[in-house]
Amino acid sequence: MKAVLIFLLKLVLTGLCLWWAFSHVDFDGSVFTRPGAIDYRWLAGGVALAGVSVVLQAMRWWIFLRAQLLPVKLGRAVELTMIDSLFSLASVSGIGGDAARIILLMRDHPGRKLVIATAVMADHLAGLVSVAVLFFIISVARFDAIADQSILGRGVIHFAWFYLGGGLAMVLLVFICASPPVHRRIHGNDRFARWPFMKRIPELYDVYRKDWRFPVAGLCVSFLMLFSYFSSYYCGMRAVGGTAEYGAVISAMPVIDSISGMPVSVAGVGVREKLFEVLMKDLAGVPPETAVAASLAGFACNVLWAGLGALFFLKKRDRIRVAELVEER
Repeated sequence: MKAVLIFLLKLVLTGLCLWWAFSHVDFDGSVFTRPGAIDYRWLAGGVALAGVSVVLQAMRWWIFLRAQLLPVKLGRAVELTMIDSLFSLASVSGIGGDAARIILLMRDHPGRKLVIATAVMADHLAGLVSVAVLFFIISVARFDAIADQSILGRGVIHFAWFYLGGGLAMVLLVFICASPPVHRRIHGNDRFARWPFMKRIPELYDVYRKDWRFPVAGLCVSFLMLFSYFSSYYCGMRAVGGTAEYGAVISAMPVIDSISGMPVSVAGVGVREKLFEVLMKDLAGVPPETAVAASLAGFACNVLWAGLGALFFLKKRDRIRVAELVEER
């Protein structure tokens, strides 16, 4: 019941954000009233780039699993990543995308729950670091354009500085706490003897410090994944007739992606559209109706792959395992 209530609250917030975004849209002559004006060649390009980003996201997670000596095939990692996307769209049952990944991979590797969960978290941390680094590089390279924003736009950019800066500080703190000297001090005198997993988690994270090649490879793949994912939204922009430069879209997307990723709406819908409207107008003078349509088009390119995740989820062993866990809850 609690999960359903949370989902309903997110649904209400999604509706409010969409209403806010569409409140500035002039429908007369826009692509919303002229669907025939959509350039489906650009839309097909966006779908292809979104598919590449899914494969690269799976590869990033696969690298972190390899670091933990967990033998998982890349194809299986791609399957589970697509199922993750499916569950992340609407986790009504309380089983989110990460939980689905962990549960289904546990079936393949019983007794490795903590290792799998650590790899999932490391995957998220790599995504956070790559988005933050990209955002700060863009902030320096295009400081004048980013600084010259509307009041709402400046507020969004300032929030992103604190949010992503705090994220980098959190990642650094995690690895400091996992380092052997700090780890030994924290767990001295058996302070957490009743919770042995508390000692095991830092040891698992320290694997990435010891063999730094894996996190470096994961970060490199993460940057490629981000550019592919962000480019799918540029294709969405061109598909609906937008003429914003590629650099403007790439400059805005780290902020849009990080803030819309916060769990305040269903799959970031509504929040993403409003942010797209504000930042595209500030950075490239894109009309609200074009910006909102571009955001929805880019989102549709990526949702298609989440929908295809349902085909993998139809496998009997995966479907039964998640169904059993939902019943247990």
